[in-house]
Amino acid sequence: MIRININAYEYKELSEDSKINVQIWLDEFPIECEHEDDNGKIITEYDYFSDMEDNTIQEHCEINNYLFSKNGDCVHQYKEKEDE
Repeated sequence: MIRININAYEYKELSEDSKINVQIWLDEFPIECEHEDDNGKIITEYDYFSDMEDNTIQEHCEINNYLFSKNGDCVHQYKEKEDE
C-alpha cells in the first residue's frame, strides 16, 4: 500500500482561481427549486453556485464538510474517519 498525504483546505482558504474551480464542480449539482407560476403550473428552476455570493458558497461547503486541494479539487472523500 502507498500512503499519500494531501494538504486539504476549506473553501475560505483558497485563492480566487481555486474558488472558481470549486464553483465549477458545485455547478455539476445545482440546487433544484420548484415554484408555482400564475397559472398554477409547477416550474422547476436550478440555482447554480457560480451565481451565488461567496459567503453562501462558503457556508454550503462548511455545512457539508467539503475540503479541497490547493487548486480547488475536491478531496474531502479521502479523509480518514477519526476513531470514536
